[in-house]
Amino acid sequence: MKIYYKKKFWASVGSLVLGLALPGTCLFVGWERFDWKDIVLTVLLLLCGASGILRSLDREKARQDKDEDRDERTRYNALRGRAMAFRVLYWLNFAILAACIVGWGLTDQLVYIQTALPCMVLFIVGWITRIAGDFYYEFRG
Repeated sequence: MKIYYKKKFWASVGSLVLGLALPGTCLFVGWERFDWKDIVLTVLLLLCGASGILRSLDREKARQDKDEDRDERTRYNALRGRAMAFRVLYWLNFAILAACIVGWGLTDQLVYIQTALPCMVLFIVGWITRIAGDFYYEFRG
């Protein structure tokens, strides 16, 4: 048995492990918190993991998956989606930070500052990451 697409194989093994982790923890904690949502999530993770492993062991299916992953349009759409997610999270973080500052200014309660500090750190890290990325790609090519 040969693994033809190792990236998909290990991702599928991870999905299987996550699918088994939820019922596994319920063995130790107790089954009273295990409801329908957990059953559906477990079944989906197990099925996705099993199908991924089977696809990575089949030569033709693995070749199709590799070709799809290497497709320029698929990669372009993935990069555009990541960039959009970064922009949305960046501005959402800015909005939360602004709301915390306004809330602190109106009520003078420290809970707004305690909420604003992690948002400010994430905002600054996003800024530094963006500048570093711009420099990296400017001087790279």
